[in-house]
Amino acid sequence: MLPVVLRTERLVLDLPVETDTELVAHYCADPLFLKYLTTPWPYTTEHARAFLTEYIPVAWDSGDELTWAIRRADGAPLLGVIGLRRDHEIGFWLGAEHRGEALMAEAATAVSEWALGGAVAGAETLLWRANEGNLASAHVARAAGFRRITPRIATVPGRDGRTLAAWHAERRAEVEPDAYASWEPILGIVA
Repeated sequence: MLPVVLRTERLVLDLPVETDTELVAHYCADPLFLKYLTTPWPYTTEHARAFLTEYIPVAWDSGDELTWAIRRADGAPLLGVIGLRRDHEIGFWLGAEHRGEALMAEAATAVSEWALGGAVAGAETLLWRANEGNLASAHVARAAGFRRITPRIATVPGRDGRTLAAWHAERRAEVEPDAYASWEPILGIVA
């Protein structure tokens, strides 16, 4: 599949490129990545370069994972990354300096609407999952219209091959009426 550019009110989602290497390496050195993501640790510039120049182009070409850079405008510095895997699971991260502005919720909504709007063959439902305790990711999923679910086996793979307890959610093209309320057990009630 050829890379696709998505635009929102405040963001451009485009292809991450080699010139993003230093920012990817910087953002992925955040200690929260050690706790909540499966990126290599410690994360190096070499990891970032391989991700950008080898993994992403091959994954777009095969359709295994569609990965976008999140930017404020065309050609602007990378803020974070969002991806959609072949199994219709969405994943994302944002540099610490850019958190708190609902940018990731905007990006996740754009990718979800694009995929569920017919751009991804067979995508009727998108999946999200994160390690238990990753409240920031849960807030993004809720804001993007995902409904929290409890599968029979609620886990994610850990960096070392073990499985970790996880939260799960799903989203359909039409946001389900109970989607927001489904998060109350872990995120509480927001007026």
